[in-house]
Amino acid sequence: MRKLVISAMFCLAAAAWMATGPGPAYGSIIHDEGVDGDLSDDRLDPTDLVLAEGTNSLIATSVSGDREYYTLTVPAGLQLSAVVMFSYSGLDETAFIAVQAGTSLTEPPTGTDPENLLGWTHFGPGAGNVGDDILDDMGLAEPAIGFSPPLASGDYTFWSQQTGVNAATYQFDFVVTPEPATLMLLGLVGVAFRRRR
Repeated sequence: MRKLVISAMFCLAAAAWMATGPGPAYGSIIHDEGVDGDLSDDRLDPTDLVLAEGTNSLIATSVSGDREYYTLTVPAGLQLSAVVMFSYSGLDETAFIAVQAGTSLTEPPTGTDPENLLGWTHFGPGAGNVGDDILDDMGLAEPAIGFSPPLASGDYTFWSQQTGVNAATYQFDFVVTPEPATLMLLGLVGVAFRRRR
């Protein structure tokens, strides 16, 4: 009987969390430089942003010498599944993005050792990837450390910039989904709840 009561309490708590907890934040803008001000240009003190489940959009304008550094926190139970190069507008059609694990970027903008980056890629019309998920391209870049998407919960610092003389405005959509273990746990809770009934 005691096991039944504990199981029922756990199921009720889980159901309450699912009913009242924050739902997916589809289409949320986490930072727009035109509204929220410039992203940090200091790789050791990047702008801190916390992602939510769903699509998290970041809009920035960059030009040669204007580097954007931002740390994205993927909360526990979630994963970064995609980075969609949603839009790009500018005369210089190719820009650069890199990522490292952690809350700062150790590599300087000149003399960068790509072997210390988790991943990187070029983006924009010149790279032919507007509208595409570029996270897998970042993970495959040589000679970076490399990774296979998705990226698990944790902190990741991104560096993006336009290296040409003409400014470019771009939007990244960071797509966050539940980790499989979280989905499995919620599924097991549901099965246990149905069996008890």
